[in-house]
Amino acid sequence: MMPTDRKTLTRELERLLEGADQLAGEGLPAALQRVVDAVVPLLSVHGAGILLADEGEVLRPAAASDGPGRRLASAEERLGVGPAQDSYAHDLPVTSSDLTIDARWPDLRHLIDRSAVRAVLAAPLSLPDGGPIGALCIYNARARDWQLAEISATLAYAGVVASLIGIALEARLRGVLLDRLLSALRGPPSDDPYDG
Repeated sequence: MMPTDRKTLTRELERLLEGADQLAGEGLPAALQRVVDAVVPLLSVHGAGILLADEGEVLRPAAASDGPGRRLASAEERLGVGPAQDSYAHDLPVTSSDLTIDARWPDLRHLIDRSAVRAVLAAPLSLPDGGPIGALCIYNARARDWQLAEISATLAYAGVVASLIGIALEARLRGVLLDRLLSALRGPPSDDPYDG
């Protein structure tokens, strides 16, 4: 059972992102990179990115499919506003048919690659009983409206990504608990040079 304490979750997630643990032979950062790379052809979009919350509940870029995706994620982190920020805050999908003219985030348009990022769809990354831990953002280079089927598919994909992160967190927390249990069973270190 995963703790619902957000600080514990985000602290352990940060440790996973630092590569402290392995997930199926690769670290979580590499797994997240594969996830954003795969979503581009799967959902027929130009790019994608993942932002994850830290202990202060600030969304930080975790993976991006390309340079424009990294700039979008970095801009949202820097400004603290944007589709991913709103998706995370409200645990709902957020769309923009054209980020370059969207009145909700007027400063964001100055920090993105306007020729590569126009239509944006953000879906929350939520753990069961744990709430949102970040957001998955996909985008297109042309302004356009997002169809209900695209929003549903992105939400489903975000659910898979959140499950991957949840499994990695649970494995990490179980490993930490196991280490503590084994340490307690061994008892305090002995000063006896023949013990051991």
